[in-house]
Amino acid sequence: MINIKIKSIWQGRVGIRDRYIAQARKEKDDICIIKGNDIMIVPFTNLDEAIVGKSEFQFKDRYSKESHYLIYLNWKPTTLQKKLF
Repeated sequence: MINIKIKSIWQGRVGIRDRYIAQARKEKDDICIIKGNDIMIVPFTNLDEAIVGKSEFQFKDRYSKESHYLIYLNWKPTTLQKKLF
């Protein structure tokens, strides 16, 4: 499973780098998006249906100077509840 931590949600969507989508397709692996205590798992089989958009322009990474597109997914988390024993 590919774990991705995000910091923000915009208009009910999350943006992840296109390299994570490419990696998931190559490895046929699920994507797990984490924000705080909420998680959203996107199964590999539903990956194409989950994508709702792509950024028009490439973004440059501040540190590595690599360029990437953002792929947008609707944010539908599954909240994990910790049980107290």
